Amino acid sequence: MILVTGATGFLGRHLLRRLAGAGEALRCLCRPGSVGADWLKTQPVEVVFAHLHDAEGVERACRGVRQVIHLASPIREVRDAVVNEFHQRATACLVDCARRGRVDRFLLVSPLGSGTAAGLPFLRSRGVAEQCLRESGLPFVVLQSSLMFGAGDRLISGIIQLLTRTGLLVIPGSGKVMLQPIWVGDVVSCLARALRDDEAVDRVIPVGGPQHLTYEEIADQVARMLNLPRVTLHVSRRAIGWASRILEGFGHNPFLGYHHLDLLEVGTVTELDAVKRAFGFQPMPLVEGVAYQLALRRDVRSARPSAKADRSSRTRGVR
Repeated sequence: MILVTGATGFLGRHLLRRLAGAGEALRCLCRPGSVGADWLKTQPVEVVFAHLHDAEGVERACRGVRQVIHLASPIREVRDAVVNEFHQRATACLVDCARRGRVDRFLLVSPLGSGTAAGLPFLRSRGVAEQCLRESGLPFVVLQSSLMFGAGDRLISGIIQLLTRTGLLVIPGSGKVMLQPIWVGDVVSCLARALRDDEAVDRVIPVGGPQHLTYEEIADQVARMLNLPRVTLHVSRRAIGWASRILEGFGHNPFLGYHHLDLLEVGTVTELDAVKRAFGFQPMPLVEGVAYQLALRRDVRSARPSAKADRSSRTRGVR
């Protein structure tokens, strides 16, 4: 049995589809009132509704579990104190219950650059969560990932949505900081391998795509593939952050989460062959990923309603 937190998020949904498709027994810890709870109930998984700092609920979720994949993180919360408290209390509670439940392996996903000495408060608090896990005595794998893209993301899909509706190519800040976008399916593949690969245990493993690109280069590549007339507009990250927070309340937010926008100021890169060296496969380049997402949009418009869900979890081969 595998316990997954953050299962209703972007990465969590893709991971659940892959693991469920492989026949894994899955249990998800879901926050009461989560907007993704209805979707989760349609999946072939057990669901435990509890807050991550609720020791009784977390202990119930950990019973009979052999592996834990911890994805939950408040990436849209603006207040650093709230984020820090979540990372400290929630991770400590989950780690403690996993240790008492004698879990065989605990996987944690963080942004690249996370650490207790990181410059951004979000990355520092995530570093505290990593430290809690490393010092727990549990067999662990920490996957530090660059920004992800894929069906339902806020990186590429957000650019496409805004450009097709308004003709604006909105660039947060200067758009010159280096990034290393990685396809979400490749991160799922890394997690699936980390569940079984003993060489991955007790390691912090950075993963990123096969290219170093600025946000402006990413946006320009998407725009050229759409072949639409456009106006490039640079907007301060702070202004976009508040616009993101407001639009989130209406359910129509094309921008990255608040703390992901912070990462655009510091960059998130690692070695270009990081995934190949750690997990033995080459991740998808951005241009292939954009073409894939554009094809999905066309299919959704012309096919039956269930096509998006079927295709969004499709992989490029067995890994």
